[in-house]
Amino acid sequence: MSCAAAALLTAAACSSSPRKFEPICVPGTEELCYSGPPSTAAVGACKTGLKTCNDDGMDYGPCEGQVRPTDELCDTPADENCDGKVNEACVYPSCAAVPAGSPSGVYLSDPAAAGAIQPPAVYCDMETDGGGWTLLYNSVGSDTGTTMPFWDIPLLQRFGGKGEPSLSANVYAGWLYLHGTEYRDEAEDLDGKVAPLFRATTTGIVPETMRFTSPELVSGDSEIYAAQFAAGWSSSDFDGDTSTSNCSEQYSHVTQHYSACWVYNLGSDADNPLDDTGWGPHLQSAAARRLGLHADESAYTRVRRISRWVRW
Repeated sequence: MSCAAAALLTAAACSSSPRKFEPICVPGTEELCYSGPPSTAAVGACKTGLKTCNDDGMDYGPCEGQVRPTDELCDTPADENCDGKVNEACVYPSCAAVPAGSPSGVYLSDPAAAGAIQPPAVYCDMETDGGGWTLLYNSVGSDTGTTMPFWDIPLLQRFGGKGEPSLSANVYAGWLYLHGTEYRDEAEDLDGKVAPLFRATTTGIVPETMRFTSPELVSGDSEIYAAQFAAGWSSSDFDGDTSTSNCSEQYSHVTQHYSACWVYNLGSDADNPLDDTGWGPHLQSAAARRLGLHADESAYTRVRRISRWVRW
């Protein structure tokens, strides 16, 4: 056989021999694993698992302990579909029906309760005193001057809604007055400190006058309760307060519950000029100091927000 033929035979024999593979891992070592969509890993109920290198080091075993997205369940406080939202498609008769342990935030409420076709979005406080509180109104101070006009709500719109539910925006969900039996008001000062103003109960509300039936103070500041809850309700076209004049008309057409006239106002100052560049919520400085909140040197001080919550 020629040297050339021998060389070809040797090359062919070598090419047909088994290939040797190198191990890809150290036997027994573990590594994080997840087979769900990458964007859902460690979000909500989803979590990564562990896979263990096989004895031969050539591959890993199954991913143990991982939790992948499933359909969202409305009776748990978990984010089962791992999209960063809890029960976002669920509809509840009230915030009190949202599963305990759920985070505070926006939920869908019973459309029948709001007299709506589509489920209205509401903001639920799920932390204070056992949770289940719905944000009825929220007035937020603004240097842009947009807050004061928001609160010019005519009589025919008293059970309507304005704004998107949020603690950082102006919100009015007047339809909640038709259902609430337990209320609480709170204020946040310019330093970010939040103080409860009062807690109260009622058996309902008279739709024509917006006066609460059988209101009772549970706790908090009795002066604020008397002025902003237990008395009347006025808008620029309806005078239901206890003053000789229309408090709403007198104070920049701001609609709210008044006595004669107010300790807090959702949109007007009581120091001149009343519009205060349109800032919005003000609290009597003496009341602010009484509650341990920041107050300026004027008789009525700006606050960051004033909120009313309702539960039933």
